[in-house]
Amino acid sequence: MRALVAWIVAAALALAPPLASSARADATEDAALLHLDRGIAAFKAGDLDRARAEFQAAHDLVPDRANPYRWLALTEVQLGDCVAAARDADGFLARVAADDPRAAELVRVRDLCGKTGVLAIDSAPTGASLRIDDALVGRTPHRALAMRAGEHTVAADLDGYASTTRRVVVPAGGELAVHLTLRPRRRSLVTRWWFWTAVVGAAAVTATIAVVATRGPDETLLPPVTCDATGCAGATP
Repeated sequence: MRALVAWIVAAALALAPPLASSARADATEDAALLHLDRGIAAFKAGDLDRARAEFQAAHDLVPDRANPYRWLALTEVQLGDCVAAARDADGFLARVAADDPRAAELVRVRDLCGKTGVLAIDSAPTGASLRIDDALVGRTPHRALAMRAGEHTVAADLDGYASTTRRVVVPAGGELAVHLTLRPRRRSLVTRWWFWTAVVGAAAVTATIAVVATRGPDETLLPPVTCDATGCAGATP
């Protein structure tokens, strides 16, 4: 009898770890499905940032499952993050059969993102108004995650600095970093304070010369007019 009881206890102990492990796996699956459901609801509502966070949480719980990759890719391409979308599309396609009905959708996402690249632009000083292909996109620093591959024109403007323009080529599936240096704009000569001081002084000297030049014969004994840095005045007779 004792031998039978010992055998039952040993069998129970042997079965306990797998059962506990299975329970934990089921709880993880349930939690991942909950995050996935929340993410899909947020995606349909247009709250893409929340959707991405929920899908990422589901992926972290079950990293070998294909569906979180799919939803992450679909959300990321909507957010304009083609680098991440292409990566997660590949992650989904690597985990499903080639004839999976969802595969064609992710192939399109991957191919679309393969025609784009990342364009990162900064400037010195920062905070310059930035245009890409004549479209105002914001201020520096700026990072465009899904730029069409090929040639683009970038232009930066900042008060007190000369505008700068550059043509760049964004690589397909790659990233291009562009640094723009803005030069201080040279002030016009007529805006400098010393320019007007010099103009006033020259005008005073010219007026004195004109007065002396237009004196008649009977005015030769008039006291001379002298000018210095403080102005012009007649001398005391």
